[in-house]
Amino acid sequence: MSITRLISGMLFLSILLLVFPGKTTSKENAINSTLPIKAGDCLIVDSDKNILMIDEAISGRYSIPGGSIIGEETAEQAAKREAYEETGLHVNVGKQIARTYNSAIFACELVSPSPYFIDSQGRKVLMAWSAPHFGKEVTRVLMMPNNKAVRDNYRFPEHKWMFKRWIPEVPPSEFVLSAGDTAVLTPFYRAQLSWLQTLHEWKAKSAAVEAFVTTTIVLGSLFTPFLFLATLIYIRAYHGHRAALIYGAGLLAVSIFVLILTTVVELPRPYFIDPVFGEQDTLGYTLPSTMVSLTTFFFSWLLLSWDREVYPQGRKRLSLFGMFCVAVISGKVLLQGEHYPSDMVMGLLIGFGFAVGFRRLRDWRFANRNRALISARFWLMSFVAVSVIGIVIHKPHIVYLSAFCLGTYCSILWLKVFPLYVSAVRRPAKLTFFMIALAGVLAIIFADNTISSRYAVNTIIVAVNCAAAWGISVWLLVVTPRIFHQFVR
Repeated sequence: MSITRLISGMLFLSILLLVFPGKTTSKENAINSTLPIKAGDCLIVDSDKNILMIDEAISGRYSIPGGSIIGEETAEQAAKREAYEETGLHVNVGKQIARTYNSAIFACELVSPSPYFIDSQGRKVLMAWSAPHFGKEVTRVLMMPNNKAVRDNYRFPEHKWMFKRWIPEVPPSEFVLSAGDTAVLTPFYRAQLSWLQTLHEWKAKSAAVEAFVTTTIVLGSLFTPFLFLATLIYIRAYHGHRAALIYGAGLLAVSIFVLILTTVVELPRPYFIDPVFGEQDTLGYTLPSTMVSLTTFFFSWLLLSWDREVYPQGRKRLSLFGMFCVAVISGKVLLQGEHYPSDMVMGLLIGFGFAVGFRRLRDWRFANRNRALISARFWLMSFVAVSVIGIVIHKPHIVYLSAFCLGTYCSILWLKVFPLYVSAVRRPAKLTFFMIALAGVLAIIFADNTISSRYAVNTIIVAVNCAAAWGISVWLLVVTPRIFHQFVR
């Protein structure tokens, strides 16, 4: 056979393949099939060819359910598990329709019809309240069309340009429109919701009540997680590094306890549509408010640690200010429909209970000359315990808190080798120390937010946030005292 005939035959065969491409296979859908499969993703569609997507809490972008393979799982098992963890839906995993780098894409179908409602933006929102990761890693589960606006906010570019080819290969799942109601409420919670609805009705009728509600929400919004970092800086500046270690252990304990309650305890808090609050996810059993717990702990700690001999006056004013702050943050979460009044009570009890417990632990520590809560060994064990808990229950926020423990451990080791326990004595010096520490923490947080906002990869965000948390501990206990020492010399 001549070379000319061979080339002509190959060209003719190529033309035939272009004109009659045949049935699409997963290999033709592959973007890069040379890497080993390390993740499984579920593609779920409805009869209108809308795609089931999650609105990611960390990146703020859309993606389809899926995640990394754990242990000896197959890619199909990983896809099925991740679909439940992120949406609360049980799915049947069908054929593999594509590969994108190291992930396998499967055509999935719901085991049973899923209810949804239409939100204020006209989107189909699924009632995904029973998903273990809902509210932590996922903010919404939606049925979204394959249009430019959705693709522009989609996280993975290797997916969004292939949806048009993939959708025909996925059997449509059934979704049922639900208006939502309060029938699932017990009388205990129905009475609380009725009271909150009445308050909002007063707001609509009275300008004075509306101004009160608006002011409460604005003031309550000032209470952010950063505020409690500022309280840690305040304790370090005005009470010394040992008090900061004990108080920091209390903050960690309260935060971890509440996060575990709201993550491990899987309680039904379903969505409903309410004419006053709109789209809600606060129904169900009582869960504590983290912000109320931390605010109560801070003021309870200050009042229980008050030295009347040094400061004979001011305790009553601090009590009133603390009550005002707790009332404001409680009012904010109540008026915005984030929690019930009973949630506030539980948050108050948790905050006050931990303050009393750590106060007694501190007294016992001083009476027995024990180094509990301030020793390097304690913070190392805390790092191990907290990180294991965070990894086991898949809670990034707890992993971040473990980084604080590791940073504190390294700081204490540094102080043992190079002891320099600088504590301001006079009020102007204490204020200077506070401002230096606050400026450093603000710089660390700004850098953390800047870097995290540029990347949508969860592992990068977790790593950067952990480095920032570690850096804050080192800054407070090691760097700030040395800067202050040089500044006041």
